[in-house]
Amino acid sequence: MIARISTRTPEGSANILELIGSARLEPSGLWQRVRLAILPNGTTAWVPRSALGGSVELDTELVVDLVHFRARLFRDGAMVFSAPVGVGRRSSPTPTGRFYVRDVLTSYRSLAYGPIAFGTSARTAVLTDWPAGGYIGIHGTDRPGLIPGAISHGCIRMRNSDVRRLAELMPVGTPVVIR
Repeated sequence: MIARISTRTPEGSANILELIGSARLEPSGLWQRVRLAILPNGTTAWVPRSALGGSVELDTELVVDLVHFRARLFRDGAMVFSAPVGVGRRSSPTPTGRFYVRDVLTSYRSLAYGPIAFGTSARTAVLTDWPAGGYIGIHGTDRPGLIPGAISHGCIRMRNSDVRRLAELMPVGTPVVIR
């Protein structure tokens, strides 16, 4: 199948892709395998390298543990951040798999979402009628007393102080493993 990938996210930021492989195909040249932010989660595609912008190699990875309600950020394999989280309820679970941070948003700053929200490539298969198709975010909350626990519609919620600290440490593009 051939499809177009937008250069902008629904929030208006640059649409980044996680590069997960490459191949040289003659006569067309170098192609990159990328992880896409579409349903079903885990979908990948091959894109001509010439159609992509610059690339950056990151040394960070965020691991979200749904059983123990904890997020840990690793840099070069060493844990540099750990915080309790709220995750999806049974009726609207947080999807599992390998994703990435697409953008950092402050325009959603509110009591409900906290001071910062990270947009991820993860999508909910349950709430597809949500704005922009149900992307899973990592964001603050106005109800920190509910953390840790299964409290959300699929997003990963943190105490506002924790999401602010995470924003200081985690760049856009960081891989996110939810298990």
